Amino acid sequence: GKMARCSVCAVALCILVHVALSSAFEADDDEVDGDFGQKKSVVTLEHALGADDSFKARCKLTYTAPKQTGLKAKRTVSLQIDKTTFSPSDLERLQELADAGKHYRVRLPSDVNDPASPKVSASVPACLLIASEFHEIFRIHVDQFGHIRSVWYQTMAIQCPPGRVKVPSGPVQVVTTVGVDMEARGPKLASEPVPVPEKDPEHKQQEVEKSFFQRNWYYIA
Repeated sequence: GKMARCSVCAVALCILVHVALSSAFEADDDEVDGDFGQKKSVVTLEHALGADDSFKARCKLTYTAPKQTGLKAKRTVSLQIDKTTFSPSDLERLQELADAGKHYRVRLPSDVNDPASPKVSASVPACLLIASEFHEIFRIHVDQFGHIRSVWYQTMAIQCPPGRVKVPSGPVQVVTTVGVDMEARGPKLASEPVPVPEKDPEHKQQEVEKSFFQRNWYYIA
């Protein structure tokens, strides 16, 4: 009897320990999901250099989706653009754009989950990028599902200097600043005008007479 009771106690203790360990591991898994479970998508930022107007890969953009929190929690996204270094060959082609008075262009997929989606593009005069010493600013309008609505692109220089601007001779690292405009709600739907029924002439005359008496009742009295 005593041995049987000891065996039962030992089995019960093992079950309790197993349940406690399982709960601890489940809690750890939830904590990992909360901190690192955000979905990330990586797409290619392309740019066009030279007179041939062809785009090529420049660097990567990483989109981090909002955490899956409660409905009332604020949902924000994160965007990061990798560092870019212009090679001497890139600089020569950029010089061609500036000499021709053309724009330096960039573009991104409109859906970070679909690299083949239609592109969203922006541009600045090539001379501005050179005049700013390669300091650029991106402001990207995006929603929580990874749809890029628009790209605002500017440099630290606001106008090209008079005369010819020249690129440096060696490789140049671009200084990039990225801002995010989070889309909070969809666009407002245009409401259709409510038709007003036409009133018959007799009813209109009654309203005119009523209005006349309302305005001049004290004179009549």
